[in-house]
Amino acid sequence: MAPLVWLVTGSTSGIGGALIEKIVARGDKVVASGRKVEQRLGHLKSDNLAVLELDITAGAAEIKTQVKRAWDIFGHIDVLMNNAGMSAMKSAEEAEYVIHPHCSLHANQSSEAFIATMFQVNLFGHMRVTQAITPLLRAQGHGIIAFTSSSTAWTPLPFMTHYAASKAALSAYVEGLHRELRPQGIRCVAFECGGFPTHLGRPRNAGEADFGSGGPAIPAYGQLFAELVGRFSANPMAHMPGDLGEATARIVDVVKREGIVGGRPWAVRVALGSDGMGAARQKCREMLQLLDAWEDVSASTDREGQTIVANEEMFGFTSILEV
Repeated sequence: MAPLVWLVTGSTSGIGGALIEKIVARGDKVVASGRKVEQRLGHLKSDNLAVLELDITAGAAEIKTQVKRAWDIFGHIDVLMNNAGMSAMKSAEEAEYVIHPHCSLHANQSSEAFIATMFQVNLFGHMRVTQAITPLLRAQGHGIIAFTSSSTAWTPLPFMTHYAASKAALSAYVEGLHRELRPQGIRCVAFECGGFPTHLGRPRNAGEADFGSGGPAIPAYGQLFAELVGRFSANPMAHMPGDLGEATARIVDVVKREGIVGGRPWAVRVALGSDGMGAARQKCREMLQLLDAWEDVSASTDREGQTIVANEEMFGFTSILEV
């Protein structure tokens, strides 16, 4: 197989940092992008690794310009890995979503920007980068667009409601995107990660609080918050069973269809980690139980005399299975 060219966002740490090393080790080329990337990754530059400043929370025009620059570095791109992400804990009641006119996403974040920033980084930024590269991939007739999602898309935890919502929306976006682009020779995949030792919960800007370092301002939430954080703090590695090296190796395997993945049909959603897989299975089992238990209630809303409850042909547009 000819070497692939990757564009990886959020490549300065965590999954992204480990992934760019794995890509080069597997014989491919990569444009490692992120914020302050020259400062953080400039020492890694080589014939197979280039660095590019790319803040996915920037405007669409700037992102389009930077994506084209990334494309021109090696003459094309085969794989876009939308990896940038952030996480933080806050109660749904306390979180604000209105950004004041002079509140910049690049400045020290106030609570007013909490929800907006979360969705900008975890969802909307990926959409803009994807939108910028899609015409280029269509023109060349092939490509892969991959995303780092999360097992919390299946099982949201309290005080991580917004993070889980952003990741659930991302996974749903990937499913629909794959169906739109597959006829154009482009495949999409969401890697739904369980717990891995990364810097996901670290603040994006200096002066902000770390993941879980502060508690709810509203006393009513204090006990539940303390219980949840206490369970993480008592044995943090038990909640992060994943091996970052193995996770990034599987990502490359899926994209290149090599190793343990070789010979399998394409998967639109791939759970990484036994805990991530367990979260998905738990949600699917419970959802089936609810559907069965409430079947009469759901069916009671059909029009009288209605006999066709679902058009099986339409399910072909929504199935995540591919032969």
